[in-house]
Order: sequence, then structure tokens, then C-alpha cells
Amino acid sequence: MKYKEVQERTPQLIQRLVEVWEDSVKATHLFLSPGEIAEIKRYVPAALEGVAHLVVAEGDDGVPVAFMGV
Repeated sequence: MKYKEVQERTPQLIQRLVEVWEDSVKATHLFLSPGEIAEIKRYVPAALEGVAHLVVAEGDDGVPVAFMGV
């Protein structure tokens, strides 16, 4: 696994991180309905763009599997 702070946030990266976010929320936030998740998901791309420091964890294949924003 490789960790890196990303500066360039391509549409492809944002889309992958939204997928990571959604998978995580579905696995851990059982109190949210699918509709609520879909509603929140609309705001995730803009939130990812606005994070000052975005660190992404990539698997051995280079595909993002986790992220953290500060």
C-alpha cells in the first residue's frame, strides 16, 4: 500500500474516491437509508475538491482504496 498527498484532483480520482466513500458509508452507517446516502453523495465531490490536504491510500495496483482529508 502506498500513501500520498494529492494535489491534482482529476475527475477520475474524484469518481473513485466517491465510490470508496459510498462503499464505506454503506458498510458502516446502517442507520442511513439508500435515499439518504444518495442525497449526501451529491455533496461528496465538492467536499473532496475543497479539502486542503487530501491523502490517498493506493493498493499495489495503484487504485485508490482509502482517503483522508484534513
